[in-house]
Amino acid sequence: MKANINDVLVSDSEKNGFFTAKRFNSHKVMLLVFLLFCAVFFLYPLIFVVVNSFRPNAAIIVNPLGFPNAAEYQKFGFSMMKNYVQAWKEMQFPRVFLNTFLVTFLGTSGILLTSAMCAYGLVRNESKLSWFLYGFFAFSMVIPFQIIMVPIAVLASDLHIMNIPGLIPMYWGVGCPTAIFMFHGFIKSVPKELEESASIDGAGKFYIFFVIIIPLIKTIIATVAVIDALWLWNDFLLPMIVAKQGTIQLSQMRFNGQFMKDYGPMCASLTISSIPIILFYLSLQKYIIKGIAAGAVKG
Repeated sequence: MKANINDVLVSDSEKNGFFTAKRFNSHKVMLLVFLLFCAVFFLYPLIFVVVNSFRPNAAIIVNPLGFPNAAEYQKFGFSMMKNYVQAWKEMQFPRVFLNTFLVTFLGTSGILLTSAMCAYGLVRNESKLSWFLYGFFAFSMVIPFQIIMVPIAVLASDLHIMNIPGLIPMYWGVGCPTAIFMFHGFIKSVPKELEESASIDGAGKFYIFFVIIIPLIKTIIATVAVIDALWLWNDFLLPMIVAKQGTIQLSQMRFNGQFMKDYGPMCASLTISSIPIILFYLSLQKYIIKGIAAGAVKG
């Protein structure tokens, strides 16, 4: 009789475990399906652009959601790369790529250097003035760019910097408040004892900052670099106001005419221009969540 009871108990526990595992697996499957749906939903614009970059303009107008087929290329000249060749030539891609790269590289580098030094000075100088300045930078983050773009354009015109080199210091001023806010929270977690030990050994302020502090905050540096590089590379409004031409985003306007839009070369130009910044993002993506979380929580 005892054996029968034990068998019943074991069988019931096995059944409960089976149904629990089954229910757990069903939850995992549902979560996976939901995440796949979200991934397709967010990646669809990119897929749409890449697919249409290989199609003729007439076919895109007739059926924008279609896929390339042989009949389309019989009228298109049997060339899947025709849109890319046209976009490369009409955009003068090497020249505008160099301009955009220099603006992005120098603008991001300037934001990183000035913001890190400013945040370090504010953190280590514990006075009412430093907290006032920190609050001033934090408050300026909530001001929309549309409010200050007219004064920026007027100032750039008065200083005669309505060109590509003039964009770089403008990006420093516009991008530094957010970067200072992120650096400030991260630098506060760095122990002062490290700096005191280095100063006792005769290290100066610049040596302490560049040799001791910078390696300890490389996570937030990479995070700010990715965020600002994505912004500068894809920015359209400020270059349009100041430079009017010379960047990748402004050159893509030539495919968007008043009466006719050249969708094929437009999609090809978007695909070409997105490759460098996507590769840069993928190379540093592991730092983004880690750096943002650390900068928001610490301090």
